[in-house]
Amino acid sequence: MLKKKTLVTGLSAVMLTGCAFGAEAFSDTQPVHAAAASKTENQRAQELVNSLYQSAFKGEMPQNVKGLKINQSTRQDVYNKIGEPEQKADSRNPFDLYSWNMGNPGYGFSYHKNGKISEIRYFGTGVERRLNLGSVTPDVLSKQIGSADKILTVPETGETDYVYHTGQYELRFVIGSDQKADHVNLKAR
Repeated sequence: MLKKKTLVTGLSAVMLTGCAFGAEAFSDTQPVHAAAASKTENQRAQELVNSLYQSAFKGEMPQNVKGLKINQSTRQDVYNKIGEPEQKADSRNPFDLYSWNMGNPGYGFSYHKNGKISEIRYFGTGVERRLNLGSVTPDVLSKQIGSADKILTVPETGETDYVYHTGQYELRFVIGSDQKADHVNLKAR
């Protein structure tokens, strides 16, 4: 008896809600959520591009590695700030690699023979990539920081490299075939 009463009460509530509020009470809100998500993604992409661009003029990347500078900071400075890499540079890969985790972005560091940073690579976050580097497109770059100073093709991968001169440095947004940023490189010009 209890099941029937619960079912009847539930159905009555649904019918009354529909009658009282009209058919719109049951309308799908997915387009509204999609538009809001898209706006949020675009806003975060713009903020990230601006942050990367402004930091590049100082020869550094923002966020967790802020203060580590191209041609100034050493491998030991990096280790002191963010620890030892998960994967150290070797003959196949010239970068010490730090993976993304718990919402923190991943990075790569390449060094000169004297131990100072020659290049910093920013990989963004993994889990919420669409809210980070995965929302950066050539259109976002153009609207936020203007036309690239150079556009190159990466021979090994076919990716497109959007190069921006930032004072003594080059900021390179590497865009994949999906037209989204794969990673960002910073090095001296």
